[in-house]
Amino acid sequence: MSSRMRRRPFSLLATGALFAGLLGGAVTMAPAASAHGDYPHCQGSWLYERVGDSDQKVRLPAEVGFSIGLMCYLTNGDGTLQYPLSGVKTLQNALNRCYSAGLAVDGAFGDKTEAALRRAQSSAGVKVDGEYGPATRQYMKWPTYSDATTKVTCQQHGNIRRDL
Repeated sequence: MSSRMRRRPFSLLATGALFAGLLGGAVTMAPAASAHGDYPHCQGSWLYERVGDSDQKVRLPAEVGFSIGLMCYLTNGDGTLQYPLSGVKTLQNALNRCYSAGLAVDGAFGDKTEAALRRAQSSAGVKVDGEYGPATRQYMKWPTYSDATTKVTCQQHGNIRRDL
């Protein structure tokens, strides 16, 4: 047996160990998965014009693009004064109307919006993390508008959800 054939198993073993070490390093150095899963940002808003059999309307933050989706998220740093997001404005309006937050409706999700959202999450009994997502949307209150009565009332999205 030639010396080349005797060295081959050792070189394959060394190559395999090197590859496994590199792969293991890559796996341990991979960034953590996003807490938001595959949800996109709520860069827009959506006006649902009929809630149940009533004339009530509700505006919710939404992902807009080729389709409209309510499964989206917002977090501190989304939207700025130069590039406001209408999804943030919709959230700020709801926090003002239903939770008396006293926020400027400017489309910039900053520290004051996060603090107001944390208070709303605590009040709604949902996980308090200062981030808007599907669970917060379902349990927080949203202003609903009636053309007939011109009244604004606040309803939990879970109560509106069956109609959407």
